[in-house]
Amino acid sequence: MLPYSLTRFIELFSKIPGIGPRQAHRIAFWLLRHDKNFLYSYGFAIRDLADKIHVCRQCFFVFETTSGGSETLCTICRNPSRDQTRIAVVEKETDLISIEKTKQYAGLYHVLGGLFSPIEGNNHDLKVQELANRIRENPQTQEIILAFSHTAEGDLTAMELERILKPFPAHITRLGLGLPRGADVEFADEDTLGNALQSRR
Repeated sequence: MLPYSLTRFIELFSKIPGIGPRQAHRIAFWLLRHDKNFLYSYGFAIRDLADKIHVCRQCFFVFETTSGGSETLCTICRNPSRDQTRIAVVEKETDLISIEKTKQYAGLYHVLGGLFSPIEGNNHDLKVQELANRIRENPQTQEIILAFSHTAEGDLTAMELERILKPFPAHITRLGLGLPRGADVEFADEDTLGNALQSRR
């Protein structure tokens, strides 16, 4: 019933987390109410994601390359003024962004890419071995901050990482008071998250 191009768009956008077929239909028809230049601006933005955005080989956060640039590290990892002795391990990129907004942390990061989940069984996709290798290769690391949400999966992930990283001399801490159990790091306000960073234990 629908044209192929429209059906294809809806199928692709339905795969985005939080957007099902009904939402994808609404987005498609909302876009079609605008002129071609408006539509092209979305297309160019998606093209730039593919062409210009890369993943940091060290922390797995994203960065943009300049024309002809050959960078492999993000701006945070390349910044010599960051505290090289601390690594905050976060579940996802948006958690890193939330922590940066607090201006309470000046160390490095490691994006794990998810949480341990005995139900979903996606543990092999997590950047755990990369984290261990990074600590092994950087003996100046003094503290590993497990900056996970205080949920069942967040606690399980923290316990697993504490076990895996126990042989290393770095001190392992977790976000402390200020972040209530069940709260998501990404959605915590800056003051609450700042307090959790300051009171890590």
